[in-house]
Amino acid sequence: MPNRTAELRGLLERALAQGYEVHSIASIWEKIKAGGLGQGLYLVLRLDIDTDLRTTRALWQVMREMKVRGSFYFRLSTLDVGLMQEIHAAGSEASYHYEEIATYAKLHRLKSRAEVEARMPAIRALFAENYRRVKALTGLPLHTVASHGDWLNRRLGITNLELLQDPSLREALGIELEAYDQALHRHYARRYSDGAYPSLWLDGDPLEALENRLSVVEILMHPRHWAANVPVNLRDNIQRIGEELLYRSLPAR
Repeated sequence: MPNRTAELRGLLERALAQGYEVHSIASIWEKIKAGGLGQGLYLVLRLDIDTDLRTTRALWQVMREMKVRGSFYFRLSTLDVGLMQEIHAAGSEASYHYEEIATYAKLHRLKSRAEVEARMPAIRALFAENYRRVKALTGLPLHTVASHGDWLNRRLGITNLELLQDPSLREALGIELEAYDQALHRHYARRYSDGAYPSLWLDGDPLEALENRLSVVEILMHPRHWAANVPVNLRDNIQRIGEELLYRSLPAR
């Protein structure tokens, strides 16, 4: 896989030339709350940090040099307090990429959606504990969060974001927005996600949306898809295999 950081720079250069404001999830949400988006052009950047901190830093460097904002969502396994604080200090957003439904289901060998739903109070308590810990470690507001998709979510037919369907939990923790909330997505003209090489984009080329000056465009990126980091991604793939073998071999508890 070739290094794609130059592609990000090209996308951003074209967006700025077309007159787009570049936003994080948090900053576009603030604009929406303040009275809507009007007739402007807005590009929303979201990066889910699943594995690769080295490439994350390279992409962040491009964004910082071009003075644009974006949202970086970190898993517990990729938490980098210093980098998160640096991102926040520069006006972008660093927050939590959560996966407690999958984590709990793996730990307790839950085999069905019904079993997950029955344990939802415990799963929500685990999320609250982890969220508060990330907030305390980083000192960041974490007003928005984003669900991580795991192989077990697909197996069980339940996404991690379902744990945040409880408004009282959001209110207690101070979470204003989940990155997949319809309250945000209804403002989008198009949304794009990157893919694993060689399928660089899953939903068409976002450059076309920028050329056509669509009003609000979100681009979701995963650093592991933007440069080859063989040791890190190999370790992650081996861990996935180990998780599934353990999940299959042990009874529920």
